Amino acid sequence: MDGLFAREAVEVENAFLAAPFETDGWNAALRLFARRTGATHAQLLGIGEQAALFNFMPDIDASYQREFIEIEGWRPEVNWRVAASGPSLEIRHEAHYEIARTHSGTAEYEEHVRRWGGVNGCQTALIEGDGLLVGMAVLRSERDGRTSERDRKLFAAGARHALAAVRMQRAMAQRGAQMTAGAFDAIGVAAFLIDRHGTVVAQSAAAEAITGDPAGGALRLRRGRLGAVRRDADTLLQTALGRALGGQAMQQYWIGPPQDGDSGGVLCELFRMPQREWDFGFEPRVLVVARRAADIPAMRAAPLRAALGLTHAEAEIALRLANGEVREDIAAGRGTSAQTLATQIKSILRKSEVGREAELTALVNRLLR
Repeated sequence: MDGLFAREAVEVENAFLAAPFETDGWNAALRLFARRTGATHAQLLGIGEQAALFNFMPDIDASYQREFIEIEGWRPEVNWRVAASGPSLEIRHEAHYEIARTHSGTAEYEEHVRRWGGVNGCQTALIEGDGLLVGMAVLRSERDGRTSERDRKLFAAGARHALAAVRMQRAMAQRGAQMTAGAFDAIGVAAFLIDRHGTVVAQSAAAEAITGDPAGGALRLRRGRLGAVRRDADTLLQTALGRALGGQAMQQYWIGPPQDGDSGGVLCELFRMPQREWDFGFEPRVLVVARRAADIPAMRAAPLRAALGLTHAEAEIALRLANGEVREDIAAGRGTSAQTLATQIKSILRKSEVGREAELTALVNRLLR
């Protein structure tokens, strides 16, 4: 029996250590872990401050995941398994579940856990902190019965290697973020990579230069978070970041300089980054590309007129907008009224087939920089 246990423990160890590097590695490791511990399913669950970030369970019907979200199964007052969670690598099992049931759980969760065969089993926390709990469990139905001491011993051995694999997955995500920032360095683009908390996890050298500009920079980093110096612009940027983290695909905003008329404004483009199947919540969620306001020479108006079908006056206005000038200064410089300028800008937007000034600014910058 000892020899069999040792072989199974090594088999589980190898499966978890290979999981971050193989295409279907995590599914294979969890399937094997379930078999070796006599369980129906093995589960890897990530819980954030207000939601389930991931809930990986191979070979389970998709309706399980939908139902788990609907009943808010990540909440400890709903889910007695979450309520029974202990310190990292401390194994909890049926005896702990019985205690947790006295102060946690809902009728909906009880029905859910019986339907999907998770009344029995054991579990442990792998990672705690930074608003994240990553836990692993094996689930057994009433027919499967309770876990044995041997099952829990093998579970404990596998959990140590699963923790190492999760840490490796996190390190790979962080390394990937740094490599992505490095790629933007190669083309001189100011890029910020932002995680699910809204924290900047990597940035290019050009991005560091923008936020490190003490004399009139429009953007700043504070406690690891990207913001704007001006309060109104910061409100706009934080709202945009929230939308991007919520799933909005692409946004563009002009973040003006600290003082009207100063140089230093930037155009911010926000992109929701694609999520991989095995996203543990470690990888960047949003890419912010910042483009400085810088004078585009007036001589570039000719190609702009040709590209967008603008008049000479419209091309000049579009250039000045792309250079970060506010409407009042453009109108004063051209000796026209604000109403006339507004009419001209509407015509420019229509000809350029964009809906907002920020989109026009982005378009001009792409065409002429």
